[in-house]
Amino acid sequence: MLTEGVFDGIRVLDIGHVVAGPFVASVMADFGADVIKIEPPVRGDPLRWLYPKDDVGLFYKMQARNKKSVTLDLKHPEGRAIFERLAAQSDVVVENFRPGVMERLGLGWEELSKINERLIMCRLSGFGQTGPYAGRRAYGRIGEAFAGFAHITGEPDGPPTHSQMSVGDTVAGTWAAMGVMMALYWRDARGGGLGQVVDIGLYEGLFRQIEQQVVVLDQLGRVLERSGSNHRNVPFTGLFRTRDGGHYSFSAVTERSALDALRAMDMAEDERFNSFERCMQHRDEFAAAVKAWMAARTLAEVDAAFQARGAPGTPVKSAADLIDDPHLLAREMVITVDDKELGPLRMQGIVPKLSRTPGAVRHAGQLLGESNALVYGELLGMTPEELDDLRARGVI
Repeated sequence: MLTEGVFDGIRVLDIGHVVAGPFVASVMADFGADVIKIEPPVRGDPLRWLYPKDDVGLFYKMQARNKKSVTLDLKHPEGRAIFERLAAQSDVVVENFRPGVMERLGLGWEELSKINERLIMCRLSGFGQTGPYAGRRAYGRIGEAFAGFAHITGEPDGPPTHSQMSVGDTVAGTWAAMGVMMALYWRDARGGGLGQVVDIGLYEGLFRQIEQQVVVLDQLGRVLERSGSNHRNVPFTGLFRTRDGGHYSFSAVTERSALDALRAMDMAEDERFNSFERCMQHRDEFAAAVKAWMAARTLAEVDAAFQARGAPGTPVKSAADLIDDPHLLAREMVITVDDKELGPLRMQGIVPKLSRTPGAVRHAGQLLGESNALVYGELLGMTPEELDDLRARGVI
């Protein structure tokens, strides 16, 4: 029998802000975790103000889905005391402040682990909790630049290039979520019984994912540079403009897939290109031939030729292309969520697809403090009168 999510029964306190920390909690919320999103009173998370429609932040609706929104001033002594009571009943705390902030609030690992020895504290920061750069302020793009990711992104004769997405944040968030899962597994399934700290710098996930860069430098003395849409080791790849202004990407990394691509472009008999070695020797000529072939055809014609041969290629798609794509709809990668403020909202579905514990998107991001009465009343036993008093004094 299918159940809603693998994290049913796990409670997460999300005191992260913007992207990196909240992304960790979002992954867990999709798979059933009871995530309590703790936000400052009045303004809440800065994401509430990005991409607004009718003064409602659309980014927040996606990032905070499945989370219960409560307000709490962690700088107020009573706010800290309330947080400690919540932490005593939770499994995970996720935060992405600069190192030292939680300690100055009296809510660092030393304090929280005494309150709840089973608590897992996930800490995302620019450069990690230790080391000479630990105190530096950083956001996702700083992580991209520091990790070497921006250095290898862009055209050979152009500057390093940033992505338009929060790559540094979400990659670090993905690794951090994996770390939380490891800590939960050790605590519960392996009988460890205790919580621990999951510590990651924004640059570290990307640094781990720049693949062979470090070992090539160490052993060959080579710094790998930008190569645009080309691949330095694979000649049968690239991104080219079509006759109608579209762009097509193909990448063939085996002899068989390369032959299929060559057949799709009527180049299989050209001896300059019909092996990896020869194509590498004539790489510029190959790129020119592919450019000319694609420039003479529409995007649909190019894709039809590739798909007819089973060659690996795809049009470059935008969100406008994807939102109604039949494959994404079949895979439930675009879903519709009913929201009390905006009505039906389309957003990305759940990743990955689990057959027995698939997870679910139950609601979009809530109103600021929407779950105050539920969380503080049910978990902590606070009365409506107590909540009114805390609200009047700015604690919640």
